[in-house]
Amino acid sequence: MSSSQGGDDEPKVIELKDDQVQQEDRKKLFSKLTGLMGKDIVSLLSLPVALFEPTSVLQTMVEPLRHSELLFKIAATEDPIDRICLVAAFCISFFSYYVRTLKPFNPVLGETFEYVPPSKAYKSLCEQVSHHPPIGIAHSTCDEWTLSQESHIATRFWGTSVDVQSLGDNHLTLNKRNDHYTWKAPNACIHNILFGKIFVDYQGTIPIKSTKGGESATVNFKKAGWFGGNSNEITGEARSKDGVLRAIFTGKWTENFVVTKVDENGVKSAPVELWRKPSNDSANHKWKWDPFVDKLTELTEEMEHTLPASDSRLRTDMRALATGNVKQAGKEKISIEERERRKRREREAQGKKWAPVYFKKVPSDQFEYRWEYVGNYWEDRSKRLQDHKEKQKLTEGKKVEVQQAKDILDDVSDPPLVEITSA
Repeated sequence: MSSSQGGDDEPKVIELKDDQVQQEDRKKLFSKLTGLMGKDIVSLLSLPVALFEPTSVLQTMVEPLRHSELLFKIAATEDPIDRICLVAAFCISFFSYYVRTLKPFNPVLGETFEYVPPSKAYKSLCEQVSHHPPIGIAHSTCDEWTLSQESHIATRFWGTSVDVQSLGDNHLTLNKRNDHYTWKAPNACIHNILFGKIFVDYQGTIPIKSTKGGESATVNFKKAGWFGGNSNEITGEARSKDGVLRAIFTGKWTENFVVTKVDENGVKSAPVELWRKPSNDSANHKWKWDPFVDKLTELTEEMEHTLPASDSRLRTDMRALATGNVKQAGKEKISIEERERRKRREREAQGKKWAPVYFKKVPSDQFEYRWEYVGNYWEDRSKRLQDHKEKQKLTEGKKVEVQQAKDILDDVSDPPLVEITSA
């Protein structure tokens, strides 16, 4: 969790080094943190890279789209109750992969991340629009749907655990139906951050609302018992615009989502599994990633030439950590944090305020506010790709010309063949 970078009352950041995590007695480490009890450690604690995985929070915001097939299914479904049940299933698939215990890097102010899948079925753009408090926006869209996510959390440190409260809104718009769904993520508790095995426990409720049709749904995360009882279990329901119960939810957020429909007479249908987490080999991966995260973190030669300098993939600390150079990653992380503090001080000295490049916070009649995409990112990206292709053509053309010239010189320099006959 990197230091905050905004506000005149910015708190002093506690720096923890990698050797403190790896070698120092955990009780001594605990004593360093006792002064942070009950406080929001996002802006008070700078963690060593030994506790990180080489991803940015912006990249993790795109991870739910590994199940984008659910979004296309929602857009194609006629029945409004079936649609909101599928929205609930998609919300659960959000969390099924959020069990990795290493932390993603906090994005710096203005950091961006783009993702276009090989199928080009949709495109995603993320930007860190605020750092104090930390807020990231992800905007994913195609012809059928638009998904807008806001990563905005508050944390509280309790010694051996951290409570995480989600403050951001998520919006799904069905472009061709003019339908719109909104929800907030549940709270979470990260246990055993200093002692024992770290694990994440989601708690509370996801309230889902169709702002057009009026249908609603809730998904309840059962708090895990002392001995693992109710671990990862979910329950919930969907109701019509008149408040009539029309579906019941069961399952586990780490495994599956099951719906039992209820008709107008209260008769239940056979349970139907709307989503199940597919099996993968992430357990054997160095970072416990599935293939989708590998795609999100991929850095091709074309990307190196066409990505904007603000893209998460180009962060020097993450790239060093990805190659296993923890010491260098730590140096790069400190350098980046110091650079961001310096830039903040320069803005304050000049009386300037940071403004996001691609998103704008605007008032909303139905909601307190919305983050709207206002930039020309994709147009600029198309131009960068086109320029890169033209440079490649010129380079290939020059290579051909050089090779042709070389072939001509070789032909000229070859001695003539002379037939030798006996006298």
